[in-house]
Amino acid sequence: MTRPVRRRLVVLAVLGALAACRASPAPEVAPSLLTRAQAEARTVVPLTRAVQLQKAGRIAEVTFDLPAPQKPAIPILNIGLRLQDTDARRLLDASEKITLGRLPTRLRLERIDGSAPGPVQLWQRTRDGRDSQKIGEDGVVTDLTTGSVDINSLAEAGLYSEDVLYRTLQLAQVGGIAPGRYVLRVDLVEDRPRLEGLKAELIVGYQSLGK
Repeated sequence: MTRPVRRRLVVLAVLGALAACRASPAPEVAPSLLTRAQAEARTVVPLTRAVQLQKAGRIAEVTFDLPAPQKPAIPILNIGLRLQDTDARRLLDASEKITLGRLPTRLRLERIDGSAPGPVQLWQRTRDGRDSQKIGEDGVVTDLTTGSVDINSLAEAGLYSEDVLYRTLQLAQVGGIAPGRYVLRVDLVEDRPRLEGLKAELIVGYQSLGK
């Protein structure tokens, strides 16, 4: 099979997956979509923060409260980048600009309350998405994989619209994480000038059962 044919098949598969995600059920009655200012002020998971990806350095530092997951969410906390568009092909192109060029990113998650405050071990999926591995002590990840955050909790928080297509690229995850108060710091290791102007959000939220 030639490379152009393989890529067309991949594109069709991804577009189909995006359409399926768009059709996933959200709560019948959900709060209104938050404005950007309201979303930026939110400090309870799930949450989002607008980020710029073109220049090395700190792109986000967020102190937040982590409640217990509500079904169908499960106690696996996903940290990633969320892209959105109303056109599936533009969304895929934006995603590929990030994944094909790689985006070395340093993450540090700390618990700042309770009887055992301190750093939290982060994990990342392998490139094929079939397994997970510990992120090293330097906290750097280089490969982003397709991820997801529970749609119901996003909709209830006013962070999801059925009129928009979303694509989440996972940076890290934590399984079995306890509710509490945390701080997350995210830094880009290298400049990526070609990503200037690309609209992205840091997203933190629980994974949905079966995802």
